[in-house]
Amino acid sequence: MDINKLDLNLLLVFEALYLERNVTRAGERVGLSQPSMSNALLRLRNQCNDPLFVRTQGGMEPTSYASELAGSVLRALELVRNGFEQASGFDPASSQRSFTLLMSDFSQFLVLPQLVARFKSSAPGISLEVSSLSREHYRAALENGDADLAVGNLQELQSGFYQQGLFVDQHVCVMGNGFRKAAEAITLDEYLAARHLVVTANKTDLQIEKELGKQGHRREVALRVPNYLVLPKILAQTDLIVTVPEVIAQAITDDAAGATWSRLPFQTPHTHMRQFWHARYHHDSANTWLRRQIADLHIGASLRKVGAGPTPPACSEAA
Repeated sequence: MDINKLDLNLLLVFEALYLERNVTRAGERVGLSQPSMSNALLRLRNQCNDPLFVRTQGGMEPTSYASELAGSVLRALELVRNGFEQASGFDPASSQRSFTLLMSDFSQFLVLPQLVARFKSSAPGISLEVSSLSREHYRAALENGDADLAVGNLQELQSGFYQQGLFVDQHVCVMGNGFRKAAEAITLDEYLAARHLVVTANKTDLQIEKELGKQGHRREVALRVPNYLVLPKILAQTDLIVTVPEVIAQAITDDAAGATWSRLPFQTPHTHMRQFWHARYHHDSANTWLRRQIADLHIGASLRKVGAGPTPPACSEAA
C-alpha cells in the first residue's frame, strides 16, 4: 500500500466496520449512507489488496489481514482524537475517549461499579479498559503512556509520580457462617486456630504473615483464591475466615449470609488507597477530569459513617 495515496477518511470507515461488524451500523457511526459505506469499503479493499471484511451469518467478519491491521489503526485514531481533545479542551459529554487504568483487585472492587454508573449520564461515550499487567510493569506503563492512571494501595509507585489520596482503611477479620467465637471480638488464639482463606491478588496476607511472624505465630491457610469475587459465597457456606480491608469486609458481609467481621487482635499497617499518574498527563484536561471523577466517588464513606476506620486524608497532590 502507498500511504501517500491513502484517503485517511477510509481509516474511520475501517474502524467503524471493525467495531460494528455491520455496514449499516458502521455507516451510522461515521455519518455515511449504506451505499456510501459500500463504496468506501470497495476503495479500502483496492488500496489494501485484501477483502478486509467478509460477510458471514454473524455479520461482517475481518480477515486475518484486517485483524492484524486493526490494532495499529485503532491506536492511531485514538492518539489523533486525544491530541485534538487536549488542544481544544475536553468535553466529557461528547468525547469518545478510552482510558486505560492500572488497578489492584481491591480498587477494581470498590471503584469500577460507581465509576461506570457515573459515566452513564455525564460521559456516555467514555470507555474504560483495566489492564491485566502485573504490578511490576505499572511504572513503565505510566511512564511510556500505555496507561492513564493507576489506582490502589500501590507501594511500587510511591516515588516519581503525582499521587492523590482517596482514603485510609484498616484490616479486619471476616468470619464465615460456620465460625463460632467466644466473644464479640475474635481473640488471637481463635484467629490462629482458625482455617484461613487468602486472596492472592493483593498483598494484605503478606503483611499479615509478616506481623504474625514477628510474634512467632503462623496461620493455617485452607484455601487460596485469586480475587474477592468468590468470598461471599465461600464465607456463607464455610467456617473459614479472611483478613481484608474494612471497606471490603462491609461489602462481603452484606452479600454473605451469616458472615460477620471483627477487628483484628493485633496491629497491621493501614491500607492507603491512592491514584497515581505521570507528569506527561498532569495538565492533560481529560486525565484531570478522570482523576476528579474518581476522587469524587463515595469510596470509604461508610467507614466514616460507622466511625470504625481511621480518618481518610484530605485529597492532595505530590510529585
